[in-house]
Amino acid sequence: MALKQGKALKKNMESESRQHILDAALGLFAQKGYAATTVREIVDAAGITAPSLYYYFGNKEGLYMELMQTHCALIDSALDLHLHTSESARRRLKDLVDKIFLHVIEDKDFFRLMFAIYYGPSQGAPYCDFISYHVKFHAAIKQIIEDGIASKEFQPGNAGHMTWVVRGVVQLALEEQIKDDREKIDRAGLQKILDLILDRFERPLSDEAKKTG
Repeated sequence: MALKQGKALKKNMESESRQHILDAALGLFAQKGYAATTVREIVDAAGITAPSLYYYFGNKEGLYMELMQTHCALIDSALDLHLHTSESARRRLKDLVDKIFLHVIEDKDFFRLMFAIYYGPSQGAPYCDFISYHVKFHAAIKQIIEDGIASKEFQPGNAGHMTWVVRGVVQLALEEQIKDDREKIDRAGLQKILDLILDRFERPLSDEAKKTG
């Protein structure tokens, strides 16, 4: 019994130590960039020795890849959760966007790093398929809109164009959350903007609006 408890305690301590190193590395990668961050800086920030980092992750590249896999898995989970429910298309879409929005707010360092590498040079970082997550998010929005059209919740229309309307607003709101130099669209504001868009998806333009629009 004591042996099992000792092993469980050791496993828990190792898990906490790994997470502490991951958190320290993410903060540095987001602030300085992957290439400019040294192993020495990571171990100093984590309060460990270099052998501990090598024991858990092998090297800086291994540490980076585990960071990416862990955080990207959370995005996958959020996307999958809102595709397979019995809720209305409107509710599913608003919940999906809200979940991703909160994820960005709570995990700003990861998204700062992700966007920096996605839009800029690789910084020598190991390859991570960030494009696939943009594609998955776009596909999830489109699938919900197509479901809404099929169920007649939304008016008939070009699901691809409708997806870009939603995606454009959401993408702007998400990217603004990781910047500190401008007024941001907050959580409630984004939901209100989505309501305006979805109201239009649900109701056709009036004949008068069609003439003037």
